[in-house]
Amino acid sequence: MPETTNAIIEVRSLCKRVKDATGELTILDDIAFDVAAGTSVAIVGASGSGKSTLLGLLAGLDNATSGSVRLLGHDLSNLSEDERARLRNGSIGFVFQSFQLMPHLTALENVRLPLELQGGTDVQDATARASALLERVGLRARTQHYPKLLSGGEQQRVALARAFVTRPAILFADEPTGSLDAATGHAVIDLMFELNAAQGATLILVTHDTELARRCARTVTIEAGRLVRHGPPEA
Repeated sequence: MPETTNAIIEVRSLCKRVKDATGELTILDDIAFDVAAGTSVAIVGASGSGKSTLLGLLAGLDNATSGSVRLLGHDLSNLSEDERARLRNGSIGFVFQSFQLMPHLTALENVRLPLELQGGTDVQDATARASALLERVGLRARTQHYPKLLSGGEQQRVALARAFVTRPAILFADEPTGSLDAATGHAVIDLMFELNAAQGATLILVTHDTELARRCARTVTIEAGRLVRHGPPEA
């Protein structure tokens, strides 16, 4: 049984099954591992192995069939959807392959939005924090641009700024460079690790990129829904 004294995520006997026309399909089977606070973990595996499903379960975006995930000390199976949403809003950041920006909001408004949803931050402070992060990711001149006027790399940098603006305890990233060219993807990843180091967040990312996985402190390897390896990245 995994044991990590400062675990920020604890996964025990986690299973996910779905029913289709042919019967029951097992997506994940008996997954167990811990994630220490402040570390970085790459979830790797072939397409269809279940790694994105695992990320969704860790973040409380989906419900497990059996087993448990303790996130920041909370057993997700004991929380309602509203309670999980409040936990995510207060402590978690997300970066997705498809950016997920609001098209009717400017770059500044997109980054500021999580602070507005979170509450407790006045507009002036929220604007200052969002502006500072956009400058940090090299978009000082793009704060008033709408997503459709930004390149893919610029949109992903806006998404990075938005993910970090609440100073999350955990950042989840699902194939964050999957829709970017190699050079732009490397630049975005460099920024993600820089911001993560500056804020001390725990980083959990899904990737098929072995070079990116080696930059993380640990890897979780999934094959056909089973955990086959959890430890430091292979050389």
